[in-house]
Amino acid sequence: MKIKSIKNESIASHHTIFSEDELLEINGHPINDIIDYKFYSSEPVLTLKLKDKNEKIKRIRLRKNPDQDLGLEFYEIRYRSCKNNCIFCFVLQLPKGMRRSLYFKDEDYRLSFLHGNFITLTNTSDSDINRIIRQRLSPLYISVHATDENLRKKIFANQKIPEVMPIIRELAEGGIELHTQIVLCPGINDGKYLEKSVIRLSAFYPYVKSLALVPVGLTRYRQNLPRIKPVGKKYSLTIIKLVDGWQKIFRKKFKNGFVYASDEFFTKGMNLKPQMSRMFHTKAELDIPSKRYYDDFNQIENGVGMMRKFLDQFEAKQKLLPKSLSRKLSITLLTGVSAFRLIKRVVEDRLNIIPGLKIKVIAVKNDFFGSTVTVTGLFTGVDIINALKRQKKIGDLIILPPNCINQDGLFLDDITPQEVENEFKRKVIIGSYDLVETLNKIFK
Repeated sequence: MKIKSIKNESIASHHTIFSEDELLEINGHPINDIIDYKFYSSEPVLTLKLKDKNEKIKRIRLRKNPDQDLGLEFYEIRYRSCKNNCIFCFVLQLPKGMRRSLYFKDEDYRLSFLHGNFITLTNTSDSDINRIIRQRLSPLYISVHATDENLRKKIFANQKIPEVMPIIRELAEGGIELHTQIVLCPGINDGKYLEKSVIRLSAFYPYVKSLALVPVGLTRYRQNLPRIKPVGKKYSLTIIKLVDGWQKIFRKKFKNGFVYASDEFFTKGMNLKPQMSRMFHTKAELDIPSKRYYDDFNQIENGVGMMRKFLDQFEAKQKLLPKSLSRKLSITLLTGVSAFRLIKRVVEDRLNIIPGLKIKVIAVKNDFFGSTVTVTGLFTGVDIINALKRQKKIGDLIILPPNCINQDGLFLDDITPQEVENEFKRKVIIGSYDLVETLNKIFK
């Protein structure tokens, strides 16, 4: 791995280690990526083998505390890409002309371990499995979609993929914790296929720790792709009922729900019948289950339990809100269509009783990808601008959800929050998942 920079006053800075040197080995172990580096540099005594920019080999011996970092920063390595062509792959549903990085389909177990990316295990070799077990790269996040191999090959549009269950078995026997997901496509991998998948995956509990059911996401750019029915309200209610039945079985067997419907199923199935609301013990009879349903919230980054976390956190921290504002302030809060009714009801009812504060929640309709895309993580700048233009009045401040921009501060269409500010002459703030914390920072 080639060294990009060295932190000032770090251990490495006190030795003859320089940027552009290549780290080859630590204590005789080859260093191929950041995981190798962190794993093998944890020892108190290290011998580093490096190659300088003139191809000269040097060895450096040093001592450190076990939890002390050497201070080396590396250039980004190239990660593996996905060779499948899943019938619902979101990358294949992107229009032309977007930034290049959006078209990269990652399929690398290292990204699953480091960042929680879901992988299919279709390019994972025996040596990869051995390394995962040896270095305890746990947990991993696995897209299964179906355990029936013939169906799985059709979904992946790849007849050469290895069987997934033997790999899951080997990882489980090696003590690796796995969190799995199935993207549900109506009439394709549901019904008997879904039941089979749930039963087969649950056989490996507690190593297969959770299974999330997620509705398929479809954009308007599906030309020449297989036809897939969108997930609607009736289908969502069916899945919610199925999961409730499975959870009752698993809670008796495992003391854990194991299988979970993602938040989108609940927001798509809003306005449940009163008896179903009681079944989930919801607060204020909202259509989101109580926190018990989600156990340890293992798949919150996959949209499973995010709404419940938001609601509970908002309720718990309400006492931290001011009783009144010293000056009048109006705020426009943007959210996705899927969560709009719930957020509007909770947030506006509570916050608009504060004297001096006026907050309005508006939904951003996704015209860029199509009306079936309703989540905040797929906002584009142009849709945000159009949503605000449709309002008769905009607040003094505009708050956007935290997951609508990337690490470079860009929306999916490369528009920036600054451009939104310039368009409306209003301050734009990227909020956090803790709305009370965001608001109190504004009030101060």
